[in-house]
Amino acid sequence: MNKTIILTIARKDMKATFSSKKVWVPMIIVALLLCIVVPAGIAYFGIHFDIVGTSSKDIEKPIHAFIKDFPSEDMRNTLIALPSIGYKFVYFFLTFMMIPLFLMVAIINSMVTSSNSFVGEKERNTLETLLFAPISIKDLFLGKVLASLVPTLAISFAAFLINFILVNLITYPYFKVILYFNSTWMILMFWVIPLLVMVNIILNVLISAKVKSFQEAQQFGGLLVLPIVGIIISQASGLFFLSSLSLFLIGVGLLIANLFLIKLVTKFNNRNTLFQSQIH
Repeated sequence: MNKTIILTIARKDMKATFSSKKVWVPMIIVALLLCIVVPAGIAYFGIHFDIVGTSSKDIEKPIHAFIKDFPSEDMRNTLIALPSIGYKFVYFFLTFMMIPLFLMVAIINSMVTSSNSFVGEKERNTLETLLFAPISIKDLFLGKVLASLVPTLAISFAAFLINFILVNLITYPYFKVILYFNSTWMILMFWVIPLLVMVNIILNVLISAKVKSFQEAQQFGGLLVLPIVGIIISQASGLFFLSSLSLFLIGVGLLIANLFLIKLVTKFNNRNTLFQSQIH
């Protein structure tokens, strides 16, 4: 493994990524909307206008029943103590429903960058030269994985930091607690998301090495979004909640998957097969 070559490939790919507006602009927009605009908007309007509580009295009964059956006693007591339905909705949304949204953004952004890895080289007419360069296929794969990992995590952490500051500026005077500053969110941001992004990137780089167009790569990679949709539904319906323990165990599973995929990548050294799948 040649670290210099891997870093050179990663820098080249990151430069190509941020020189193409069709790649980096959607990444910024998705993170901005889902991780910053949506939670800040719900926090502000939910608290100041109590939109949930004033919209319909019929919604109060199912919300109270939902809170009554909530599995976490601490969260249940916190929600019961809040003065209005609007406050309860805002607190629940920011604490639980934002978790799958951050996972969704991480998957989408890593999918965009990694799907563009090999097929992007083909569209720029640089793949043939790259495949015949005096570098190992293993270093080529690892360089492309790193090129997707860095911008994806940078955007995810930047979105979290902005969200953390903005949402707490809005909510702290009313809730008297700092949101997101707990074990669940720390495990999510510093354990689960990096490992999830890594798995997604390696899978998408492998897929990108097999298909011939950016659209094909994204279609295959888009299947990885489906489990996150399931998490959103389960969180909203109360069927399942991502606690600190469940997130930690998910991270362990992702770590094992990463080790397996990295081993698979390091064994991928068939230059002719890769050439045929992309050039011909």
